[in-house]
Amino acid sequence: MNRIYRFHPGEYELGANEKFYGDMEARGWRLVRRGRYLSRFVRCAPSEARYRVEVYMPEFLEEPGMGEAQLAVFEDCGWEYIGSRGFLHIFRAPEGSSAPEFYADPRQQAATLQKVRRDLLWGWLGFPVTFLLFFASFGVGVGKPFPQWNWAQARRLVEIPGYVGFLTLLLLFFLYRLVWDTWQVNRTYLRLKRGLPLEHAPKGRRLIPKIAGRGLACLMAVCVVTTAVQLLAVRTTALPLTPDGPYLLLSDLGLEGERSELWYGKRESCVTRSASLLADCWDVFEIVEDPAGQQFWMYQDVYRLRVPGLAGALARSLRETSVFAPSGADYAAVSIPGLDAAWVYGDLEAVAVKGDMAAHVECLGLDAQTALEALAERWPSE
Repeated sequence: MNRIYRFHPGEYELGANEKFYGDMEARGWRLVRRGRYLSRFVRCAPSEARYRVEVYMPEFLEEPGMGEAQLAVFEDCGWEYIGSRGFLHIFRAPEGSSAPEFYADPRQQAATLQKVRRDLLWGWLGFPVTFLLFFASFGVGVGKPFPQWNWAQARRLVEIPGYVGFLTLLLLFFLYRLVWDTWQVNRTYLRLKRGLPLEHAPKGRRLIPKIAGRGLACLMAVCVVTTAVQLLAVRTTALPLTPDGPYLLLSDLGLEGERSELWYGKRESCVTRSASLLADCWDVFEIVEDPAGQQFWMYQDVYRLRVPGLAGALARSLRETSVFAPSGADYAAVSIPGLDAAWVYGDLEAVAVKGDMAAHVECLGLDAQTALEALAERWPSE
């Protein structure tokens, strides 16, 4: 194997990057390219080469990267240009080289970090916007008091917890990087401003970035894998003649007829089964045409929850995600023997809760409350 890739320190850890590349060459791996997260190395004879990182950020509308004249100055001084990534430009001096350091006065190097510090400030100013957009994507909106939980999207947490977990960890990762980068660049800047040279070989094992950064990355990977496994396990099949889950059929409501297609959507009766870390879920649609040619249909979202006490919160989310009711407040609470709680919106929609079970029912041509009474009889047997 003549080529390897390794995770490198963050772009704001100047000394740590220099030490990392020098240590790799001492082990027989020379840097050839720096990427966003990984650096590429090729095999070489072990040597004690020096690496230096120069910070250069062009002004607005200037061409990115260093010009040929600037690179020629470094080359004349004995520094080999390896490449760049963003505002970092990496140079190497071979073992025994008399190439001088870039700055005789550390205060001159401090000036190169001024624009980097300003860009990080913009990052802090933009983070609240990112924070709001993130929470708005799965259920937190502006209200009094702020923030106000938007129950209309809370069901995502039950249906795809890995997805919500990934977004949460991603936000934490961005926050961690912003905090860590800000601390690193300001620490380096203040050191240089005091006239102290950059630490080209800082001591320590960088435990904080390794534990925090890689830990969050591993957890995000776990969320991605669990979500992918969950989605791959989703199965949609024709609706059986006898329920194989805690849901209803139109025949349970006394309706007889032949199953048919929904005339405007060409949709047939089916059931979709999925399982998340928080619940088993059934998405059920059935349409029946009676002897007179009239169509009746019923749609159900049924959940068997794994976390005690979550059914009540999910029920509110189900009311807020209604198709016909303008909001959850438009539902009327009803008392149905055998259910812990129940709500209806006219004859069209209903929500029920019993123990670890919750369901939302939509129907056309039927009484939604009658469907809840049938669920109350069916659920105890599950």
